[in-house]
Amino acid sequence: MDCTRCHGLMVEERFEDLRGDPHHVSFCGWRCVTCGNIVDPLIIKHRTSRPALVVPVFPAVPYSFPELGLEAPAA
Repeated sequence: MDCTRCHGLMVEERFEDLRGDPHHVSFCGWRCVTCGNIVDPLIIKHRTSRPALVVPVFPAVPYSFPELGLEAPAA
């Protein structure tokens, strides 16, 4: 299985939730050995059940590179 983030190798792993609860939770998932991305059934459910909201962090900046013949469009 390839990582969706970096296309690295994903390995199956058992995760333990040890928050001090008397009934700790363990579950199986996949972890990327390259970037550390973790995927489990709950993560996949959340990613597929609702669309991702993409919000630009910075407004687009019109760059000009006249030396390359690339001019920014007039605003």
